[in-house]
Amino acid sequence: MSLYDWAAKAYAAPGVAPLCLTLQDEHGQSVCLLLWALWAGEAGRMADADLAARAAALAHEVEANVLKPLRATRRTLKASLTSADDGPREALRARIRGEELAAERGLLDQLEAMTPEARGAPNARIALAAAVAAWGEPAPPDLLSALAAAFSVAAEFAKLPAAMSFSDEPPLANDEAIQARIAELRQAHQDLDDAVQALAGKPVPDQLQIARLKRQKLALRDQITRLEDRLTPDIIA
Repeated sequence: MSLYDWAAKAYAAPGVAPLCLTLQDEHGQSVCLLLWALWAGEAGRMADADLAARAAALAHEVEANVLKPLRATRRTLKASLTSADDGPREALRARIRGEELAAERGLLDQLEAMTPEARGAPNARIALAAAVAAWGEPAPPDLLSALAAAFSVAAEFAKLPAAMSFSDEPPLANDEAIQARIAELRQAHQDLDDAVQALAGKPVPDQLQIARLKRQKLALRDQITRLEDRLTPDIIA
Protein backbone atom coordinates (compact mmCIF):
# COMPACT_ATOMS: atom_id res chain seq x y z
CA MET A 1 0.00 0.00 0.00
CA SER A 2 1.36 3.41 -0.97
CA LEU A 3 1.85 6.15 1.59
CA TYR A 4 -0.98 8.12 -0.02
CA ASP A 5 -3.45 5.23 0.30
CA TRP A 6 -2.27 4.55 3.85
CA ALA A 7 -2.63 8.23 4.76
CA ALA A 8 -6.19 8.34 3.40
CA LYS A 9 -7.14 5.36 5.60
CA ALA A 10 -5.36 6.75 8.65
CA TYR A 11 -6.97 10.18 8.23
CA ALA A 12 -10.41 8.56 8.13
CA ALA A 13 -9.84 6.69 11.42
CA PRO A 14 -11.82 7.96 14.44
CA GLY A 15 -10.18 10.94 16.11
CA VAL A 16 -7.38 11.43 13.57
CA ALA A 17 -8.90 14.10 11.29
CA PRO A 18 -9.95 16.59 14.01
CA LEU A 19 -6.57 16.29 15.71
CA CYS A 20 -4.72 16.81 12.42
CA LEU A 21 -6.82 19.87 11.57
CA THR A 22 -6.31 21.35 15.03
CA LEU A 23 -2.55 20.85 14.74
CA GLN A 24 -2.62 22.41 11.26
CA ASP A 25 -4.94 25.37 11.81
CA GLU A 26 -4.05 26.31 15.39
CA HIS A 27 -0.41 25.24 15.63
CA GLY A 28 0.97 25.60 12.10
CA GLN A 29 1.76 21.93 11.48
CA SER A 30 1.80 20.06 8.16
CA VAL A 31 -0.78 17.26 8.07
CA CYS A 32 1.13 15.48 5.31
CA LEU A 33 4.33 15.53 7.37
CA LEU A 34 2.50 14.27 10.47
CA LEU A 35 0.92 11.36 8.58
CA TRP A 36 4.24 10.56 6.90
CA ALA A 37 5.96 10.43 10.29
CA LEU A 38 3.32 8.06 11.70
CA TRP A 39 3.60 5.84 8.63
CA ALA A 40 7.41 5.82 8.63
CA GLY A 41 7.60 5.25 12.38
CA GLU A 42 5.10 2.39 12.36
CA ALA A 43 7.02 0.70 9.55
CA GLY A 44 10.41 1.17 11.25
CA ARG A 45 11.55 3.45 8.41
CA MET A 46 12.15 6.63 10.41
CA ALA A 47 15.91 6.29 10.81
CA ASP A 48 17.42 9.60 11.91
CA ALA A 49 17.07 13.34 12.39
CA ASP A 50 18.58 14.01 8.95
CA LEU A 51 15.70 12.23 7.24
CA ALA A 52 13.19 14.19 9.33
CA ALA A 53 14.95 17.45 8.43
CA ARG A 54 14.87 16.73 4.70
CA ALA A 55 11.22 15.71 4.87
CA ALA A 56 10.31 18.86 6.82
CA ALA A 57 12.17 21.08 4.34
CA LEU A 58 10.22 19.55 1.45
CA ALA A 59 6.93 19.88 3.32
CA HIS A 60 7.67 23.54 4.15
CA GLU A 61 8.30 24.33 0.47
CA VAL A 62 5.11 22.66 -0.76
CA GLU A 63 2.98 24.04 2.08
CA ALA A 64 4.16 27.63 1.60
CA ASN A 65 4.05 27.76 -2.20
CA VAL A 66 1.17 25.43 -3.08
CA LEU A 67 -1.00 24.05 -0.29
CA LYS A 68 -1.55 27.16 1.83
CA PRO A 69 -2.63 29.36 -1.12
CA LEU A 70 -4.98 26.65 -2.41
CA ARG A 71 -6.39 26.00 1.06
CA ALA A 72 -7.00 29.71 1.69
CA THR A 73 -8.81 30.12 -1.63
CA ARG A 74 -10.93 27.01 -1.07
CA ARG A 75 -11.97 28.19 2.38
CA THR A 76 -12.81 31.66 1.07
CA LEU A 77 -15.07 30.09 -1.56
CA LYS A 78 -16.86 28.02 1.09
CA ALA A 79 -18.99 31.05 1.95
CA SER A 80 -21.36 32.67 -0.54
CA LEU A 81 -19.94 35.64 -2.40
CA THR A 82 -22.19 38.58 -3.21
CA SER A 83 -20.70 38.85 -6.69
CA ALA A 84 -20.90 35.14 -7.62
CA ASP A 85 -23.68 32.59 -8.02
CA ASP A 86 -23.49 29.60 -5.71
CA GLY A 87 -23.35 27.08 -8.57
CA PRO A 88 -20.21 28.38 -10.29
CA ARG A 89 -18.66 29.16 -6.90
CA GLU A 90 -19.12 25.58 -5.69
CA ALA A 91 -17.81 24.22 -9.00
CA LEU A 92 -14.70 26.38 -8.70
CA ARG A 93 -14.26 25.35 -5.08
CA ALA A 94 -14.46 21.68 -6.08
CA ARG A 95 -11.81 22.17 -8.77
CA ILE A 96 -9.50 23.91 -6.30
CA ARG A 97 -10.05 21.10 -3.79
CA GLY A 98 -9.05 18.64 -6.51
CA GLU A 99 -5.84 20.58 -7.11
CA GLU A 100 -5.20 20.68 -3.37
CA LEU A 101 -5.62 16.88 -3.10
CA ALA A 102 -3.32 16.40 -6.09
CA ALA A 103 -0.67 18.57 -4.43
CA GLU A 104 -1.01 16.63 -1.18
CA ARG A 105 -0.63 13.37 -3.07
CA GLY A 106 2.44 14.71 -4.84
CA LEU A 107 4.01 15.68 -1.51
CA LEU A 108 3.25 12.29 0.04
CA ASP A 109 4.67 10.50 -3.00
CA GLN A 110 7.90 12.50 -2.69
CA LEU A 111 8.09 11.84 1.05
CA GLU A 112 7.65 8.12 0.43
CA ALA A 113 10.34 8.11 -2.25
CA MET A 114 12.92 9.66 0.10
CA THR A 115 12.19 7.22 2.94
CA PRO A 116 14.56 4.22 3.25
CA GLU A 117 13.37 0.68 3.75
CA ALA A 118 12.74 -0.55 7.28
CA ARG A 119 15.89 -0.68 9.37
CA GLY A 120 14.71 -0.18 12.93
CA ALA A 121 12.05 -1.07 15.45
CA PRO A 122 8.61 0.44 14.86
CA ASN A 123 7.95 3.54 16.96
CA ALA A 124 5.38 6.00 15.61
CA ARG A 125 5.59 8.31 18.63
CA ILE A 126 9.34 8.89 18.30
CA ALA A 127 8.99 9.46 14.55
CA LEU A 128 6.19 11.96 15.12
CA ALA A 129 8.27 13.88 17.68
CA ALA A 130 11.25 13.95 15.29
CA ALA A 131 9.13 15.30 12.44
CA VAL A 132 7.60 18.06 14.58
CA ALA A 133 11.04 19.04 15.89
CA ALA A 134 12.35 19.24 12.33
CA TRP A 135 9.31 21.24 11.23
CA GLY A 136 10.41 23.95 13.65
CA GLU A 137 7.06 25.10 15.05
CA PRO A 138 6.04 23.78 18.47
CA ALA A 139 2.89 21.73 19.00
CA PRO A 140 1.16 20.84 22.29
CA PRO A 141 2.48 17.49 23.55
CA ASP A 142 -1.01 16.41 24.58
CA LEU A 143 -2.33 16.83 21.03
CA LEU A 144 0.63 14.95 19.56
CA SER A 145 0.14 12.19 22.12
CA ALA A 146 -3.56 12.03 21.29
CA LEU A 147 -2.80 11.82 17.56
CA ALA A 148 -0.35 8.98 18.12
CA ALA A 149 -2.94 7.31 20.35
CA ALA A 150 -5.72 7.57 17.78
CA PHE A 151 -3.40 6.17 15.15
CA SER A 152 -2.26 3.36 17.46
CA VAL A 153 -5.82 2.22 18.08
CA ALA A 154 -6.70 2.42 14.39
CA ALA A 155 -3.62 0.31 13.61
CA GLU A 156 -4.72 -2.31 16.14
CA PHE A 157 -8.13 -2.60 14.51
CA ALA A 158 -6.54 -2.71 11.05
CA LYS A 159 -4.61 -5.86 12.02
CA LEU A 160 -7.86 -7.82 12.19
CA PRO A 161 -9.74 -9.17 9.15
CA ALA A 162 -12.71 -7.05 8.07
CA ALA A 163 -15.32 -9.42 9.49
CA MET A 164 -13.55 -9.88 12.81
CA SER A 165 -13.64 -7.81 15.98
CA PHE A 166 -11.40 -7.76 19.03
CA SER A 167 -13.86 -10.09 20.73
CA ASP A 168 -13.38 -12.96 18.27
CA GLU A 169 -9.71 -12.81 17.25
CA PRO A 170 -7.89 -16.16 16.81
CA PRO A 171 -6.80 -18.11 19.91
CA LEU A 172 -3.28 -17.52 21.19
CA ALA A 173 -0.84 -20.36 21.63
CA ASN A 174 0.03 -20.14 25.33
CA ASP A 175 -0.19 -18.08 28.51
CA GLU A 176 2.88 -16.04 27.58
CA ALA A 177 1.32 -15.07 24.25
CA ILE A 178 -1.95 -14.19 25.99
CA GLN A 179 -0.14 -11.98 28.52
CA ALA A 180 1.73 -10.21 25.73
CA ARG A 181 -1.52 -9.57 23.88
CA ILE A 182 -3.17 -8.27 27.06
CA ALA A 183 -0.29 -5.80 27.48
CA GLU A 184 -0.76 -4.59 23.89
CA LEU A 185 -4.49 -4.13 24.37
CA ARG A 186 -4.03 -2.32 27.68
CA GLN A 187 -1.67 0.13 26.00
CA ALA A 188 -4.16 0.64 23.17
CA HIS A 189 -6.91 1.22 25.76
CA GLN A 190 -4.76 3.84 27.53
CA ASP A 191 -3.98 5.48 24.18
CA LEU A 192 -7.71 5.67 23.46
CA ASP A 193 -8.35 7.23 26.85
CA ASP A 194 -5.68 9.86 26.15
CA ALA A 195 -7.29 10.62 22.79
CA VAL A 196 -10.75 10.97 24.34
CA GLN A 197 -9.44 13.37 26.99
CA ALA A 198 -7.61 15.47 24.41
CA LEU A 199 -10.70 15.75 22.21
CA ALA A 200 -12.95 16.47 25.20
CA GLY A 201 -10.65 19.30 26.28
CA LYS A 202 -11.13 21.26 23.04
CA PRO A 203 -13.32 24.42 23.18
CA VAL A 204 -15.90 22.69 20.94
CA PRO A 205 -15.52 18.92 21.46
CA ASP A 206 -16.44 16.63 18.56
CA GLN A 207 -18.95 14.47 20.40
CA LEU A 208 -19.37 12.07 17.46
CA GLN A 209 -15.64 11.30 17.37
CA ILE A 210 -15.57 10.96 21.16
CA ALA A 211 -18.48 8.51 21.05
CA ARG A 212 -16.70 6.41 18.43
CA LEU A 213 -13.53 6.27 20.50
CA LYS A 214 -15.50 5.29 23.59
CA ARG A 215 -17.10 2.41 21.69
CA GLN A 216 -13.64 1.24 20.73
CA LYS A 217 -12.60 1.46 24.38
CA LEU A 218 -15.48 -0.86 25.30
CA ALA A 219 -14.43 -3.33 22.60
CA LEU A 220 -10.87 -3.32 23.92
CA ARG A 221 -12.03 -3.76 27.52
CA ASP A 222 -14.19 -6.71 26.50
CA GLN A 223 -11.28 -8.42 24.77
CA ILE A 224 -8.94 -7.82 27.71
CA THR A 225 -11.49 -9.39 30.05
CA ARG A 226 -11.88 -12.43 27.79
CA LEU A 227 -8.13 -12.95 27.64
CA GLU A 228 -7.75 -12.49 31.40
CA ASP A 229 -10.43 -15.14 31.93
CA ARG A 230 -8.36 -17.57 29.88
CA LEU A 231 -5.46 -17.10 32.28
CA THR A 232 -7.65 -18.00 35.30
CA PRO A 233 -7.95 -21.75 35.86
CA ASP A 234 -11.45 -23.16 36.01
CA ILE A 235 -12.58 -23.92 39.57
CA ILE A 236 -13.63 -27.56 39.99
CA ALA A 237 -16.53 -27.76 42.44
